[in-house]
Amino acid sequence: MGGHLAALLALRLPAAAGAKTTTLAAFLGRQPRLFQQSRRGTADLSTRGTEGEQAIYDKLIHELRPNKLAVTDSSGGCGSMYVVEIETERFRGLSRVRQTQLVTSLLKQEIRAMHGIRVLCSVPPAA
Repeated sequence: MGGHLAALLALRLPAAAGAKTTTLAAFLGRQPRLFQQSRRGTADLSTRGTEGEQAIYDKLIHELRPNKLAVTDSSGGCGSMYVVEIETERFRGLSRVRQTQLVTSLLKQEIRAMHGIRVLCSVPPAA
């Protein structure tokens, strides 16, 4: 899992009076959907996500063929806010702004129904 997403999920949340603190991952009750492509080209999908996560995930897998992809509904399951962490060779040579624009242009229809999206883009290490 990418460093930013792992740090976010490990974030300690304040609890109501008398209750213990909890992590964001525990609060959400699940881990994000992760995709990592092995050297043989097989996918490892760790958990099933919400309908919105599935739609974003499927579109990005099909269009960008990422090495790594995590899609998380960060609104607690209501579909108003998402975090997308993606690593793909298609980003090589593009600025961070262009990488993000590529992702958001692909998700234009989905973004119309959202309150917000956070996109974390990266390029695979050179071989």
